[in-house]
Amino acid sequence: MSIRHGITHARQPRKLHDGTLYWPKTMPHIPAYPMLRRREETEVAIVGGGLTGAICAAMLARSGIPCVLIEGKQVASGSTAANTGLIQFCSDIMLSELMGRIGEKNAVMFYHACRKALVTLAQLSSDTGEDTGFYTRSSLYCASCEDDVAKLIREYTMLRKYDFPVSWGIPARVGGKISEVKAGALTTHGDAEINPLRLTHALLAYAVRLGARVYENTGVLEVGRMNGRFTLLCQEGEILARRVVKATGYLPGIVTPSSAGAPILKRSFALATVPGQVPDEWPDHYMMWETARPYFYFRTTPDGRILAGGSDDSLYDPTCDGKLLTNRTNGLLAQLGELFPGHEWQVEDAWCGTFGESSDDLPFLGEHPDQPGIHHALSTGGNGTIYSVIAASLLQDRILGRDNRLSSLLSPGRRTVDASYMPHIPNSPDHSASLFA
Repeated sequence: MSIRHGITHARQPRKLHDGTLYWPKTMPHIPAYPMLRRREETEVAIVGGGLTGAICAAMLARSGIPCVLIEGKQVASGSTAANTGLIQFCSDIMLSELMGRIGEKNAVMFYHACRKALVTLAQLSSDTGEDTGFYTRSSLYCASCEDDVAKLIREYTMLRKYDFPVSWGIPARVGGKISEVKAGALTTHGDAEINPLRLTHALLAYAVRLGARVYENTGVLEVGRMNGRFTLLCQEGEILARRVVKATGYLPGIVTPSSAGAPILKRSFALATVPGQVPDEWPDHYMMWETARPYFYFRTTPDGRILAGGSDDSLYDPTCDGKLLTNRTNGLLAQLGELFPGHEWQVEDAWCGTFGESSDDLPFLGEHPDQPGIHHALSTGGNGTIYSVIAASLLQDRILGRDNRLSSLLSPGRRTVDASYMPHIPNSPDHSASLFA
């Protein structure tokens, strides 16, 4: 049976970022990958060449599972290039708040999975043998106002109860005006920072060494399924696979059933200062974020820059004029100035990027009941890299026949989301699905 679908999408950015990006400057020689011009047969086809796809390829290849990754443009040129590279086991929704939504047992399970994913990512980074900018860090989670202190204390109590590495208060060696501007804080330990561009290319090189194949400038025109196998028709080649991973992020990809989750698209702003701008009052390369929503955050870089971000709004297209970008950049600098008054900041790069949230603050990962064999890896919120590792783990477990208790909790077909504008695909064992162009 073969069914074709004409598809439109009501909320779709034309591109994923605007402005000038910092990370491409850290890789003067970016690897190139060939275009697919033949037929490939494999176990898993990964559609999307950003950090999510690279994590999936590396974890599958390390497990001996054959895979082919394709990217419609250049590898790591979408959201990955605009990622500010903060990796934390804490989610945008506090553990204590998540308990009220999905129950204490499920919330703790999810948080432990995030912590485990961070450890897995650290090992993957080490296994590549390359400089990925992965460094273990601690994160200062600040109460934005007096009213949030009680909430932060409750979160600290829950994290301690379930053995997460956390301590209370602003460390004594942290100076500036943080203890005056922020009403309270907790510190999580064992978080990390990355260079997302370097990490993506390192993971892909690692996956290729283990047998994976990677192609860029290879868009998918159509996905068909027949006799339990998928055919991905590309411009000049095709892939035959038993499973497909949708790792296209916030750009178009394989059609999602109407009952599946869809991200709430927004945009955020970020900046990178010139080198040598880390204040003396900010030791140990802490990362900082806060309880306000949207929240302000910042981190340092190995060459002494400050990377700061926030100022989110509900517009999903990152295209913006110079005046708007300047205004939002100045707003971020003003928030830095509150913490470190008297410090003069020089901005070298500033950009705007699209990101997505979900209505229940959980990512959309795994198979949808209406699309057996298609694995969704749609990471939402500020913890997307961690969620990408979880997506790859769910896929591994599915292929290897292992149960994973997160499958139903994070399923793109769960009932707690509103995706009324998404198109519908009939539940047919054999069909072809159009792709977004």
